[in-house]
Amino acid sequence: MKILYILTKSGIGGAQKYVKDLAENLDKNKFEAKIIYGGVESRWLSNKTYPWLFFINDWLAVFELLKIFKLERPDIVHSNSSKAGVIGAIAAKLFNVTCHMPARQSLGDGGSRVAVVFTAHGWVFNHTNELKWLVRLFYIFLHKIAGLFTDKIICVSGYDYNLALEYDICEPEKLVKIHNGIDANMKFLSKKEARNRIMNNELGIKNKNWSWIGSIGRLVKEKNYETFIGAAKLIPNAYFFIIGEGPEFKNLKLKIKNFELDDRFFIVPPTGNDAQYLKAFDVFAMSSVKEGLPYILLEAMAAELPIVITEAGGMPELIKNHENGLMVAQRSPEALARAIGGLIENKVVAKELSLKAKEVVKERFSLKKMVSETEKVYNH
Repeated sequence: MKILYILTKSGIGGAQKYVKDLAENLDKNKFEAKIIYGGVESRWLSNKTYPWLFFINDWLAVFELLKIFKLERPDIVHSNSSKAGVIGAIAAKLFNVTCHMPARQSLGDGGSRVAVVFTAHGWVFNHTNELKWLVRLFYIFLHKIAGLFTDKIICVSGYDYNLALEYDICEPEKLVKIHNGIDANMKFLSKKEARNRIMNNELGIKNKNWSWIGSIGRLVKEKNYETFIGAAKLIPNAYFFIIGEGPEFKNLKLKIKNFELDDRFFIVPPTGNDAQYLKAFDVFAMSSVKEGLPYILLEAMAAELPIVITEAGGMPELIKNHENGLMVAQRSPEALARAIGGLIENKVVAKELSLKAKEVVKERFSLKKMVSETEKVYNH
């Protein structure tokens, strides 16, 4: 069975890791996988939107994907990210109509019609995402249209599953929940080696006894790093780090400067394998307002780190407050600072929570389980 994965871009990100993990770990005796990246294999497919040009780039992407489908003749098109989900579904519908493909009884029945699977890595119309109400309604409308042409929608969290039901994105029987999974025995650099490599960026770390508080992710609005910076202002005698890059870089650097944190809050460029640095941190924190089920959080759990998260997306399905980490309200630097400070001061509790986090990710969020459940979707 030939699976064609569609991504709006290559590079670093949760959707890219998800697709790579699936493509590499599917049963090679049953599945053949190929990945189509926007801007590479598909020139016009991207996250950019030009409504004033009647979405001309998006329509060009649709017809470009249609051409690719005719060439590749996949059994299943599996799209990832909102834009790819909508454009991939429309292109697949056109492919089935223009090529006069007969109806498929189920995904794995060997029929000639291309089936469509979409994975929602956190719905863009999430209640707490920073979108204007009209834009939010527009995205809901587009996903409802795409839902008509999609055979299965995989939600990476129960939160996203329920959100799809709430907004009636598609028929309930099209929805399936499959949590992201990782190899919990993945390798990390030691604390000493990880810190040495980070300090090679000449950050000016002077006090070797201060705690390191870290976060890893793209510098985008939905990560809400302003709250993380605000928390740093309230915690003296500690260093703070974000490993990542993105469009919010200048705004975040300005906030760091305005808060006079230049000597202890650092933004470190990503390397493409940033999880290896996790053990450099004494506490790992995420201040997001929108998430699916973030890989970096799973990886921080596997690294046995004390963790503080905000109540966003699927993160509460990984971290249970005071059981295997701490959870605070969104957009509250004070609450985030109290939680981080508590873990710094009480190392016994921090260690207990971190060990429990490792146990949870090993038992419930394995890569093997994610791949197996996804194969069942392809076969049925």
